[in-house]
Amino acid sequence: MIVRLLDRIGFLLRDRETRPGRLTNAVLYALNTVFIALYVVSTYDLPAPYPTAVRVAELGLGVVFLGEYVARVYSADDPRGEVTDPFTVVDLVAVLPVFALGGANVGFLRGFHTLRVFRFLRLLVDERQVLGRTLHQRTVRRVELSVTIFLIFFITSGFVYAVEVRANPGIENFGEAFYYTVIAVSTVGFGDIVPVTVAGRWVTVAAVLVGFVLIPWQASRLRDLSTDPDAPDADCPRCGQAVARSDRYCRQCGDTLSDDRDATDGETL
Repeated sequence: MIVRLLDRIGFLLRDRETRPGRLTNAVLYALNTVFIALYVVSTYDLPAPYPTAVRVAELGLGVVFLGEYVARVYSADDPRGEVTDPFTVVDLVAVLPVFALGGANVGFLRGFHTLRVFRFLRLLVDERQVLGRTLHQRTVRRVELSVTIFLIFFITSGFVYAVEVRANPGIENFGEAFYYTVIAVSTVGFGDIVPVTVAGRWVTVAAVLVGFVLIPWQASRLRDLSTDPDAPDADCPRCGQAVARSDRYCRQCGDTLSDDRDATDGETL
């Protein structure tokens, strides 16, 4: 019976055609959002009995996600490949700290909860769909760039909070950590909040370096749509020079290109 249940759950996790499959994945993404929200809420000073309620809810969702992990691996055509898949590894690493002794007081491990946001990136990169509806490659790249920026800010904020909260009076909750991260990674540098721990400084350095590499790379992929098989090159109506679908001006003659070219792309959401 357990084997049949795991097979059924595994099928629903990969099913994008039927309503039960789409509903299963929609529920999981909703629960994922709740899990992340619970982590953020838990960083604030809540009156009793809310901390206990948050802890119980986190444990419950942790059990759900751990069960999902087991079903996904068990039902995979290549279980070893599924276990070593980066997104699957991140999903597991983000959930395991929930079961660590000490709950909200496990320090640095709490920062790993923010890695659950990678589940939404998996939706775009791996599956290229939302609730069973296929996304056009151009839409994927646009959203991927935005999600990458958000991931850098959000995940860094989680780790900054985890390592700084006990030593830094300027970072007492996730909101303040997020504020510091945006200011630091964007290189605005107001200086009103600074890291006071060695770990906090290195987390900031790593976030800035990752941002300098990933954001331009994602932007270049969005710009270079000439390699997108779903969006082939067109010709400038004035000089005949080949232009990419993303171009708004011809690089040869400077003529303004019509936005009507995008109407044939058939982007769907």
